[in-house]
Amino acid sequence: MIADNKVNIREFVLLGGAGAPNYGDELIVHAWIKYFEHRNLNVKLHFYENNAANMSKLHGSGNEIVELIFRQDLVKIAKNVPKKTSFWSQIVRGYRFIERGGFKLYKDIDLTVFERAESVHLHGGGYLNNWDPEKGFYIGFAAALNKHFGTKIIATGIGFGPVETSPSKQRSLFKEIFSRFSWFELRDVDNFRLLSNTLQCDKFIFGLDDCYLLPLNKIIKSRNDNKKRLFLSFLNYNVGSIQESFWNALRTYSEHFDEILFFESYPWEDKNVFNLVESKIPNLRLLPVSETISKGINANKEDVVITGRFHVHFVFARLGCQGFYNKDSRYYDIKHQSILDRGSNFKFVDYSEENFNVNESSQVPLIAANEAILSLQKKQFVDNFYD
Repeated sequence: MIADNKVNIREFVLLGGAGAPNYGDELIVHAWIKYFEHRNLNVKLHFYENNAANMSKLHGSGNEIVELIFRQDLVKIAKNVPKKTSFWSQIVRGYRFIERGGFKLYKDIDLTVFERAESVHLHGGGYLNNWDPEKGFYIGFAAALNKHFGTKIIATGIGFGPVETSPSKQRSLFKEIFSRFSWFELRDVDNFRLLSNTLQCDKFIFGLDDCYLLPLNKIIKSRNDNKKRLFLSFLNYNVGSIQESFWNALRTYSEHFDEILFFESYPWEDKNVFNLVESKIPNLRLLPVSETISKGINANKEDVVITGRFHVHFVFARLGCQGFYNKDSRYYDIKHQSILDRGSNFKFVDYSEENFNVNESSQVPLIAANEAILSLQKKQFVDNFYD
């Protein structure tokens, strides 16, 4: 039950790309909700995401401390352009939205929360890229709120790109826009260097994915039940091209495990993926995203993971599991490399290999050994903004 008549309610706005739902995006939203609950503040959190109904269904409406409000108005505004607009043009459009009467133009949408919120926050995720160029609007719009209302703004755990290089004639404008952020945190070093070098702005920092806000024991429920599990996670767009020799080898390899689980990320895409994998691998069980977010994952560090998904790799690497990852594009190369840079021991697999030899070393992977340090680093960084 959500309490009403509370005094000193603080309001914060968070912008992102959740709502599909997708495991990584929902994990990040879940982490932010738990962060504010842990701080024991009376707050209203206004999340502007891709699909409000899906968000409410998965995350609820909050409790007596944290009230959750999910909206999708901003993405509708961002997409409301006469023709496809580039990512960088969307940033400029967002920055000029207020001065060009955007609030009056969209008077049928209640945007007043943006005038009264303490802060506006682009939370983590890989939604700022050319596949969804409209999300560039969020960057410019947040900067406009800072310019016109003095609103504190921040971006955390951003997986930026791929996008085209910023137009050279507007570099000074983009520097002005990004300079309005308290910080603009990038989760991978490639895009930190790209933005820092091209825009010469001191607000960019190389930081951590937002999933570090959620303690590992809230993501994975360690089980000492002597069971050995194999977790599988494949992508819809390339699972159909995997060679039969790979499936034959994986079928044999799976016989060494007590449980074989398909880790769902996108329910609307992964239904077809699960059906295909189930036809290749016997005794496969579906692990739905609604369960992994709300209840956590039953696993132990002796389990093995084979994944093309970024956050599936991330959370199991944090636990210290061994596994294999696949990447077939610059986008996924950068994403998975950012986890390897933290000390993941996962090996690359190109889906044609027939040998699943994991690292048998007894040494704890560096990413798992540094779990407490990295989690504390992330929390202290965020606390500094919200204090």
